[in-house]
Amino acid sequence: MKIPPFIKEKSIWIICIISFCCALFYNELNLNQIPKEKVRAGETILTSDGESYINPATSFHEKGIWCEGSTGNQGYFLRPPGYGVFYLFFLKIADYPLTLKLLKIAQLLLFSVSVYWFFYISIAVLKNKKIALLTAFIYGLSPFFIGFIYYTLTEGITPALLILFVFLLFKGLHQNQGSKKKNSYYILAALTFSYILIVRPQLGLFGVFIPLFIVYDYWNISLKKIVLNTFVLTVISFSLFGAWQYRNYKIAGEFVGLHPIYYADGNNFYRPTLKAYWGFVGGFAQKGETSYSYMVPMWQAAINGDTSVTHIQKAIDTFPNKVVQHFGKDRLISVFKTYQKSTLYQKYYYEKKLPMPINLSPIEIESINEFKELSAEYKKAFWLDYHVISPLKVFKTMAFHSNLSLYIFQHTYRGIWWMEAIRLLFYALHSFCFLAMIVNLFSLKKEQLLFYGINITAFIYVFYLCYFQRGIEERYTLPILPLLLIGSVLFSKNSYLKIKEKL
Repeated sequence: MKIPPFIKEKSIWIICIISFCCALFYNELNLNQIPKEKVRAGETILTSDGESYINPATSFHEKGIWCEGSTGNQGYFLRPPGYGVFYLFFLKIADYPLTLKLLKIAQLLLFSVSVYWFFYISIAVLKNKKIALLTAFIYGLSPFFIGFIYYTLTEGITPALLILFVFLLFKGLHQNQGSKKKNSYYILAALTFSYILIVRPQLGLFGVFIPLFIVYDYWNISLKKIVLNTFVLTVISFSLFGAWQYRNYKIAGEFVGLHPIYYADGNNFYRPTLKAYWGFVGGFAQKGETSYSYMVPMWQAAINGDTSVTHIQKAIDTFPNKVVQHFGKDRLISVFKTYQKSTLYQKYYYEKKLPMPINLSPIEIESINEFKELSAEYKKAFWLDYHVISPLKVFKTMAFHSNLSLYIFQHTYRGIWWMEAIRLLFYALHSFCFLAMIVNLFSLKKEQLLFYGINITAFIYVFYLCYFQRGIEERYTLPILPLLLIGSVLFSKNSYLKIKEKL
């Protein structure tokens, strides 16, 4: 199957150029409005996570050591290296803070070029030039997809990279059988995914697109080619991540996992005790910002020797009444007291700036077990809440918002009638994208089988976030949002055609 020649028309490249200008305008306006203490060197948005992505690159540039800077082995592998390598490229060619300016320009360019990749995918899925152009127009010119371009976070590049990955797969699919270009595009797709894995390992699920496209492409051609191509491309896809994990194993002497933020020797707020705590409050889908509002002050107080009940009371006040009634306030206070004692144990190492012992202390193990007991008991006592209602609450938080995260939308102009109208419009669009994803599980046509595979993969990813991870930030779903937009337009097109047939 070949894409028609009109894919090369000037119109889409004009949209790409205008998209760059729009994204630049939105982000520069936002940068000038956001409080100065939240801006890094006048160029990018400052976040607590940003340091851990760019510090290893700075360390490597200055000392030749890839390390985040924290004590212990954790500093060597706290974050995967993909985004840091991206930042390092600009660090090598310009001094700080010009590095940041070049970084955000590159992220703007990556986004604007992704508009073309997005248009190509839209043509392949929607089979309609005008609809694909309109969809690309929404993607490129609206403030809907550009909220993290000025951040030093993976979401500054992962949405565009995932689109590039899918674009290359479609390009491979559309080449003639036996052509060298077909293999080249598939290999480029695998290399792109290999890089995505060391930027954001949580997107690893989307590696299933490779066997999906290969099976679809070679189904009536050769089983041998399906097996061989899938094997080779899978090896390429996991090569960089495999090398990263091997390097970490050599340092730590063990497999450190995909997201070692809670690694045992880390001497910070993110201890294994906190991970166990998330398992408890995730049971009733407490929002992350709510939990942080009391857990961070509680940890900061305890690390300084203050284990008063004041912070504990603030935590319990945020719990649902039925949770407090079931467990009893005294038991909850006791569990939090154990957590405070585990933080007191950390105090010595924290003040001396020493790594924590790799083997957890008895008081930390006790705290972890107490939180796990609460989690298990909650799951048993409130089965429906845990397995159904809480994931639905997370989905509600995830799907039903405007996705206009910039400061100008949430603070500067909020309350003004035209801004509220814009926010309402994008609230409807964002909600529709997620609802269409669910409906598409049951409504896509046989000839849309390939996109059905893409859609169900996105659904599995969303289900994982809702049911297993539960701690949600809107940036987690940003990489899949372009695919959901295409899915929502496909659903609208199919619905229109059905209605038209009946009239």
